[in-house]
Amino acid sequence: MTLRNTLDAHRWIAPVLRLVGLAIFILAFFEPAVRAGETTVLSGWKCATIATTESMTLFGKPGPGHHQFVEYLVAFSGWINPLIVLVILASPVRPLLMMRRVFAITVLLCMAGTWVLFTQQHVVPLIGHFMWIAGALLVLAPDAVFGRKRA
Repeated sequence: MTLRNTLDAHRWIAPVLRLVGLAIFILAFFEPAVRAGETTVLSGWKCATIATTESMTLFGKPGPGHHQFVEYLVAFSGWINPLIVLVILASPVRPLLMMRRVFAITVLLCMAGTWVLFTQQHVVPLIGHFMWIAGALLVLAPDAVFGRKRA
């Protein structure tokens, strides 16, 4: 019996993975997420607030020439949260698989942007960040494993 056959026989695994991922994802907001500088430690919810605010201010500022690359990276990292919520909401609907895959690719690109931001700004990720990433990946994993049609 192949891994795919085993996973297909246990359809309950996909919703459990998403639920566990969502729980870890939510818990991450209450943990220390990053350290910026020597003493500044931000929790996950504070990082989410900053990223959401930055995302909103990007649309309020005039023209593309007025934005710094760092502003985009902060905004992209904030887009992970609503995209994960959209994946969760779309997960019971099988025809939305392609849309969930597009969201998943976007989330992965936003994660990469977050790590570029950390490198540029000398930000150190802490347990909350790692939980946030792990939770998001668990939410996205079922579409990568279960999403393919059988031949």
